[in-house]
Amino acid sequence: MRRRLLLPLLLSPLLIAGTSHAEPKLQNQVQSFDVSGASVDTIRASLNRQRQHSANRVNWRFNWESTPGQCRITDVQTEVSVTLHQPRLQPDPERPASVQQQWDAYLLALQAHQEGHVELALNSARDIERAIMALPPAGSCDQLQASANATGRRLQEKLAADDREYDERTQQGTLEGAHFP
Repeated sequence: MRRRLLLPLLLSPLLIAGTSHAEPKLQNQVQSFDVSGASVDTIRASLNRQRQHSANRVNWRFNWESTPGQCRITDVQTEVSVTLHQPRLQPDPERPASVQQQWDAYLLALQAHQEGHVELALNSARDIERAIMALPPAGSCDQLQASANATGRRLQEKLAADDREYDERTQQGTLEGAHFP
């Protein structure tokens, strides 16, 4: 949250033409956890014991311009942080090829389901950028900062609700094939 006093004079032709938004920055981290077993039942039991849920968060920052009696947003950047938890099946010489094929299909479907969560987070970041940029000027920069952060938090809460709805609609990815028998 930095003040920019001289830049508006230099950038005014760009501001008149319209504000461009950068794509949200994505920090994607994959954390693997080990799953073991030779049969569907032993792998399923190991997966159930080790399962962890992925998480995402959108952070935002903005710049503003202060003129006498008003403050307005000049720029917004967002960053999406995603931590994906991926099961990693340990080798087992006793595992039949058919069980390995089921695992491989499950893992591909799980990754596709997790990409759905990443896309929800990226869309939320874009919404946060647009909503904060659209805020009207405020009487003070403290008021504007409070309004911008309240807007970001509201949309962050909407993202959490959208994630829950996505998991309910897909039955945690089961309807997309992300279920190991």
